[in-house]
Amino acid sequence: MLGIIRRDLMLVWHNKRERFFIIFYIPFLLLILESYESSWLYLTILVAYTYLLSIIPFSYDIKGKSQYIINSLPITRKEIVFYKYLSTFVYLAVIIVYAGVYLWIINRMGIKTVDYFDLEMIKESIPIIMILTSIVYPAYFSFEPKIAQIIHVIVFVTFFIGIASLGSLGDKSIVSNMEFLSGRGMIYAPIAMYIISLFLSMRLYKNRDL
Repeated sequence: MLGIIRRDLMLVWHNKRERFFIIFYIPFLLLILESYESSWLYLTILVAYTYLLSIIPFSYDIKGKSQYIINSLPITRKEIVFYKYLSTFVYLAVIIVYAGVYLWIINRMGIKTVDYFDLEMIKESIPIIMILTSIVYPAYFSFEPKIAQIIHVIVFVTFFIGIASLGSLGDKSIVSNMEFLSGRGMIYAPIAMYIISLFLSMRLYKNRDL
């Protein structure tokens, strides 16, 4: 698994476009979400970066030959899918560290006062990330590349519009709108959705011709 994660991170970092995104997307969010609560901005950064870092390597697998390389490794297709789902949480940990350092520097330079570590928002981000990726992963493991990319774009744009809409309502509205993720039912629902998505992807990928 570590080898696959290392490969994914290297693919993202060595691409100029993706490296530009990683470096400048946080300032972009600070600019367009300037009027929003600091905790809301932190949540947006965690979810957006983790989701995109999990999805972007798929585009390289689709466009290049790395998918064939992965399938030539001494691991089964089920293991590849399992590692991909597990890697989502590794990417979240990476983003927590990266965003923390990045936002701490912004704070120290006096550019903007922002949260660089918020445990409550980290907990809130996990079910959102699980829901988003549980929808998109099966698409990449099953459908044609163009269809999977369309689903990815729809999911990400929907998330961003939702974040922007809820964030603009203010702090009280944020709390009330996030309560559905704090209830016991919505703790279990993303987990169940993620597990179902995992087994679905395993089945779809097993039967897919490469």
